[in-house]
Amino acid sequence: MRKKWEVALRRQGFTASESSVICSEHFKQDRTDCLTQRCFPVHLQRPEKGRTTSTSRKAEESLSVAPQDDPDASTSHSQPQPNDDHSYVLPASPTALKARLNEALARVESLERERKNAMAREKRAKTTARSLLGDLREKNLINEELKERLDFYSDLQIDFKAKQGHEYSKDHREWLCSVDGKPGLNKMMLDMLERRCQEDQATYGCVALMLDAMAIRK
Repeated sequence: MRKKWEVALRRQGFTASESSVICSEHFKQDRTDCLTQRCFPVHLQRPEKGRTTSTSRKAEESLSVAPQDDPDASTSHSQPQPNDDHSYVLPASPTALKARLNEALARVESLERERKNAMAREKRAKTTARSLLGDLREKNLINEELKERLDFYSDLQIDFKAKQGHEYSKDHREWLCSVDGKPGLNKMMLDMLERRCQEDQATYGCVALMLDAMAIRK
């Protein structure tokens, strides 16, 4: 059985051992009992349709009663033909093998171009970053004070007004155009809460006031 497997696979240097396994794509777990009988899975076999014409039936009858004088010929015909349904099996035709080789070489060439383009983009990005850092150092814009300020705002959501930041970003933008969004305590909001509390003590009698570290500007 291992020898038939090696012949059907046609992989140079491959020798089936006790640890060799069958491709799980072609053999289901519940069909392991068939491996001792045939090497091709049941769910991939194609049923052969018999001929129904009178001429074909006569030909089959003549073949069934014909004597088998050459045992070697019958043995050669009974050997299973190798299957090319695996991607790692080399095709028997030189033309098909050359076509697969050309396809692989084209794929390698395409990946090589993508790698070179990616390296070029990375190089340009590094050059731009170095140039930007050099300009900031010349203008004395990189210092410890700026670093501390950026660290202070690093955990805040600066895209709050963007669509991906909040579901009602348009309503927030319209609201910000009508209120005072400057840094500091918003007295207008406190006055509004006080009026609401006087109108409806049960609903606005207990509110939570959240102080933000960054003002949301227009």
